[in-house]
Amino acid sequence: MVTENSRITLTYNDHRTWFLHIRNVQETDRGWYMCQINTEPMTSQKGYLQVVVPPRVIDEESSMDLVVKEGSDMLLQCKAQGYPEPYIMWRREDGLDINYNGNTVNVVDGEKLTIRKISRLHMGPYLCVASNGVPPTRSKRINVTVHFPPMLMIPNQLEGARRGVYSKLECHTEANPPSINYWTNERGDMIVSGSRFVDEKIRTGYVCKMILHISNVSLEDFSSYRCVAVNALGETDGIIKLYEIVTAVESSNEILFEGNNYKYNVNVTEDYLDGMTSAIYDNVTSYVSSSLTLAHSYISYLILLSINVNFFNIV
Repeated sequence: MVTENSRITLTYNDHRTWFLHIRNVQETDRGWYMCQINTEPMTSQKGYLQVVVPPRVIDEESSMDLVVKEGSDMLLQCKAQGYPEPYIMWRREDGLDINYNGNTVNVVDGEKLTIRKISRLHMGPYLCVASNGVPPTRSKRINVTVHFPPMLMIPNQLEGARRGVYSKLECHTEANPPSINYWTNERGDMIVSGSRFVDEKIRTGYVCKMILHISNVSLEDFSSYRCVAVNALGETDGIIKLYEIVTAVESSNEILFEGNNYKYNVNVTEDYLDGMTSAIYDNVTSYVSSSLTLAHSYISYLILLSINVNFFNIV
């Protein structure tokens, strides 16, 4: 035996069968080995030792966690070694598909993953998976964070409410880094949660739902409200108008109108009612008054017939 390697030993059985032992097999042990019998003529037999090595991701040559701006290009790289040479693929850790080169795919093959014009939908953890048929399979987790300025969506820009009831205003925002969100009133003052106003924020990832709860709505609450979202990349806002819902209640000889500033009791004289047909009476449902403006001028009342009526300010 010709060797100076302490990991390699030789044993035999009755000098007829010889065994070569290699402890702690290493990749450098791969190659041809020959058993030789010194007879005349010499006899020998060769054998090849194949050493397989499970994959290993080379961290120093692979991408780390990445922060990119929305709309820019992204490149992720993963290097691995092993024998046979590892096969590398990319997939999302959450199992979602990858929007890649205009297609939606579950995995992408190769050491490099390039995404053009990245969007917030690409955000999340990615896995570089290396395998070569020799267990175990290895992977590296790379988290991709996409930054973008705030954007805002308002489900309803007009909200109606009656006095004395509960109402709420709602804005939806998207931003990363997470935005600072707040409400202001028509004067520009920031609204702080208190006894009647509660500013609620529900965050899910980069989405924030802003809800302004208003209890016991009063006359001065009918106004414009501004929801604001600000982060390091920009600012956006939106306006919601809260208007008063007007109610009208009729009795046999009076029509009661409730407006923003006044309540008017319209009494029709009994003599006139006696001679009024039901069809004409049904048409007498509204009136015009310069001192009565309802629901931010969205509602006006017209006198359909000229009749003898008296207006009484009952507030």
